Amino acid sequence: MSFTTDVKNELCSCDLSKKEEKIVMYGFLYSLKEQKEYFTESETVGEYLRRIFGEKKLLSATTQRRGKAGALFKFDNIGFDFGYCDISSEVMNGRDENTGLFLRGAFLACGIAANPDREYHLEFTVGVKEKAENIRRIINESGMNIKESCRKGKHILYTKDSEGISDILTFIGAMISSMEIMNAKIYKGVRNNVNRAVNCESANIEKTVAASRKQLEDIEYIAQRNGLGILSDELRQIADIRMENIELSLTEIGKLSIPEISRSGVYRRLKKISEIAEKLRRESGE
Repeated sequence: MSFTTDVKNELCSCDLSKKEEKIVMYGFLYSLKEQKEYFTESETVGEYLRRIFGEKKLLSATTQRRGKAGALFKFDNIGFDFGYCDISSEVMNGRDENTGLFLRGAFLACGIAANPDREYHLEFTVGVKEKAENIRRIINESGMNIKESCRKGKHILYTKDSEGISDILTFIGAMISSMEIMNAKIYKGVRNNVNRAVNCESANIEKTVAASRKQLEDIEYIAQRNGLGILSDELRQIADIRMENIELSLTEIGKLSIPEISRSGVYRRLKKISEIAEKLRRESGE
């Protein structure tokens, strides 16, 4: 089942008054394509449409099967005049609640929402440019942002902003689906933070191992060329610890030293060993 179907099922499961259902129907019919047909694979949505349109007797609705399981509804307009594009102020009455119900109907008619685990995307596909512009206007006037574009002759209102999608779903009454958007965002944020921490730790480990190998190469070169006896006692101690513990960090080497020394102290001594090895290499022409 798609996330869009989940959202529409949730919208069709809300208890509404007779007046509220009428506004949902108005938004639904206003947003349908001009041929006034609607196909759904959701049994919940299909039963909802049969109930509200059948009981209200504002429209007649007949169903038939398509190639795949689902219902194709054909609407005969006998309740509202949709020959114009303006949204009825009488129906909307300037109230946010009514705007939310209108947009609920619009989403049922032509809305989709992508699975938030994969991407953030919500859109309305409206058949008439003027109607698309009016729907965009009432969304914007309700404090939410949505963009408009034209794709293959279809007028698309869309947003890819997770908070914007969550706001719209909440506004039209799909609170559970809205929470899924925010939960997905939180999960992705935590996962990204963990990945960054792991990548950073891996990079640090690789850097430490590479440095340890270079230090070991310098120590072994000195041992083979002149012997470690040319090193001072403090340098010899650090060289011995490094040869026996290539995986240790500088801090850990410092703790094994007698007396114990700081990380910076270990670094300076290993650097001195490296300088001695480089001097011997230059002298030998390597």
